[in-house]
Amino acid sequence: MRQQPTAVFDTSSAISGAGIGSGFTVEVDNISDSDWDGIASGFADIHPEQTACFAGHHWKGRDSHLLLHRNGEPVAGARVALVKLPLIGRGLAFLRFGPFWRRRDAAADPEIYRAMIAALVEEYCVARGHCLTVLPRPHPRYHAEECGWLRDMGFAQRRQYEDPERYVVNTALNEGAQLKSLAQKWRYNLRQALANSLDVRMTEAPEDIDAFQKLYVSMMERKDFSSTTPVHLTGQLIANLPDKLKPKLFVAYHEKKLVAGATVGLFGDTAYYMFGASSADALPLKAGYALHWVIVQWLNQNGFQWYDLGGASHEPGLRQFKKGFVGKAGQIVTMEGEFDRWTTPVGRLASDAIFGARNLRRRLRHGAKFGKTADSSK
Repeated sequence: MRQQPTAVFDTSSAISGAGIGSGFTVEVDNISDSDWDGIASGFADIHPEQTACFAGHHWKGRDSHLLLHRNGEPVAGARVALVKLPLIGRGLAFLRFGPFWRRRDAAADPEIYRAMIAALVEEYCVARGHCLTVLPRPHPRYHAEECGWLRDMGFAQRRQYEDPERYVVNTALNEGAQLKSLAQKWRYNLRQALANSLDVRMTEAPEDIDAFQKLYVSMMERKDFSSTTPVHLTGQLIANLPDKLKPKLFVAYHEKKLVAGATVGLFGDTAYYMFGASSADALPLKAGYALHWVIVQWLNQNGFQWYDLGGASHEPGLRQFKKGFVGKAGQIVTMEGEFDRWTTPVGRLASDAIFGARNLRRRLRHGAKFGKTADSSK
């Protein structure tokens, strides 16, 4: 059950105590999902996990939200997963890939970021007694700066991220420049893929969405993988998110048979490779090369700066694919890890227990691969 709404309140005293100017107010758990996503669409640094449509389904109602206003205008926001230990009611307030604080129509203002973090500490650490954990968004320009600001505000980086390298393609390049940026082997495979008569297109057709989701299930069974990836949300995200945030589904057919597909999230200045699936026929056809080539051309034509491919630490072949695609002009952003802030020992101890359980689940899921990057597993 979702937490009862909390009224708007003035947080200027708490923020001023953190060395930030006044004029800020906060709304907590008081905004409808559709209104939240409408507001979020006005920011250049919104991430899929910070939308209500994604978070509400993924966390099954265990998320809380906080929106920061300055002079009545929304200037930052965050959706936080709440994981509490039984009986004591304390635990973890987990902010993944946020907060969002850079409006599309304004210059980036670090004061807003600091004010937002101060408001989050006041709400989730001071008022509720949790440990607040922040995992900054892996942006080529702002990741290092946000990590530095968190340290300045008393956060401790206590855990490495499981899959720290994020592969980010520069989609501001035109077709010729993008080709030159590609690794030589990637360029060779792309030429082969384009000669294979693949039909690659963007689609919103319900039958294509259904076929893509079935292809993903089939791929997991074929490879004997277990996954918590919420690929089943593809249709809901396409149907329910505002136009500016609506994901696109790209599919690759060969002889009228679906062989590969990708759900691409469109969020601010960055597109995200959210979900992907392929059949056994995709590899010899090199369908992934043609599919992603069409995607980057579309992103370039529609004004996106970056295409975040995610990580690949447990799959050396996937890492090679992504590294070659990033090429000379893209960036591999190394995430610094998760940053913690707490105001009571109980909050810290409760969060340590929760992260310990997470660590155990990952060991069981990944087995011998746990904690190894692609390089260290060779």
